[in-house]
Amino acid sequence: MRFNEQEASSDLKIHTNRIERPQPRHGICFWGGMKRRDFIMGWFFCAVTVALAECLRADEIKAIDNTSMLRNALFERRVITFSYHGHARTAEPHALGKGTEDKPVLLAWQTGGGSQTEPPPGWRVFLLAEITGLTLTEATFAKPRPDYGSHQVGRGLKSVDAEVAAE
Repeated sequence: MRFNEQEASSDLKIHTNRIERPQPRHGICFWGGMKRRDFIMGWFFCAVTVALAECLRADEIKAIDNTSMLRNALFERRVITFSYHGHARTAEPHALGKGTEDKPVLLAWQTGGGSQTEPPPGWRVFLLAEITGLTLTEATFAKPRPDYGSHQVGRGLKSVDAEVAAE
């Protein structure tokens, strides 16, 4: 029995110092038997999925950043400025909580800027994920508005997580 041309299996031939693999069949590569087209499409869908996940995470991160800044504004009774639905706004934050769809919201007394519904001043509920350009101003407000209280729950606010510091 000669070793250098002995056939070890139907697919592999053993020669003196090397193993020869069979030639690839048309359209198949040998990292898992996957066609090149399937590999490219799989990679593409993976990249799209990661990009969508990053977008969703970006909204969550923005809401978390806004929440921490707004908690400081509530504690220090600081006036805030931000953009919401294309309008620059100035407001006195009074409460953070969950809205009617369990999304994080801000209840604030809007003192200036624009609005799609009615001109300020007035109570507004803002979705945190849609607030952009949030800044805390140096201005403060002395105390919560006289008409602020537990009756605010129910006007767009389902539950309160944090509220403005009382006097």
